[in-house]
Amino acid sequence: MVARTRLLQLAVGVVNLAIVALAFTSIWPFPSGQFQVHLPSTADDVHWDVVGGVVHVTAPFSIDNFGFYDVKNLVISYSVSNDSLYSLADDDIVIGDIPAGQVTSSSIDFQFDLISLFNRGIQWMVFHDDLLRFQIEVSCLYTMKLVTFEASYQAQIPWDALIRSYGVSDITYPSTLPAPGDPITISVDYWLHTSSRLAGLPNAVVTVSYYGDGTRLGQAQTTILLGQNYSGTVQIDVLPELHSEYSVVLELQVAGFTITRTVAAPSLSGVIP
Repeated sequence: MVARTRLLQLAVGVVNLAIVALAFTSIWPFPSGQFQVHLPSTADDVHWDVVGGVVHVTAPFSIDNFGFYDVKNLVISYSVSNDSLYSLADDDIVIGDIPAGQVTSSSIDFQFDLISLFNRGIQWMVFHDDLLRFQIEVSCLYTMKLVTFEASYQAQIPWDALIRSYGVSDITYPSTLPAPGDPITISVDYWLHTSSRLAGLPNAVVTVSYYGDGTRLGQAQTTILLGQNYSGTVQIDVLPELHSEYSVVLELQVAGFTITRTVAAPSLSGVIP
């Protein structure tokens, strides 16, 4: 009887040790970092494309499973917003199973339409630096599907303004008066600074128009490369007409966006003979 009792006690002790070992090996990989999700941390870690005002983002990540058991039914749920928490994208990525001791790589691929945001008055990300905030929720089964594991991860990726600045810097008339009836050549200096992320896209179309009292008197058009800080000059030939107010309108077509700026121009009263 005593031997049986001791055998029973020994068996119970073995079972208790097995339960403790199972609990330990189920919990230990997560706080110790043996199970970990590595998210991108800099803008260089992310691939960007901007086509027709639609931003395509590919953000690679990897998952380490250096724990004791296979990870089963792993699902990544993500949401992306800007710094003012305006939602840009959300979806689920089904990873499935990751064997113990392995690393699995994948990527968060999404797109958002900046032109749509621009037309709805949400223009901040076109003209200002911002952040893309990634919120990642991970869920999976562990320890032979006995344990459900859930965790949250965050990442912030800098976003560069696509159109950093633009405008008209100077408007000049010729220093000598033209002959009666000849056109006047007006020089307009302008600039356009765009993000390097736009390099390789079709050239920006620059249209400069000269107005007198709301009537267009002349226009010039050119194209420039994107992805750089550019400044240039266009010349517009107009017939001399006296008006009370003159203005120049700079229109830029950049990566699917159309933006304009109007500035007052000097009077022609001292230029027209």
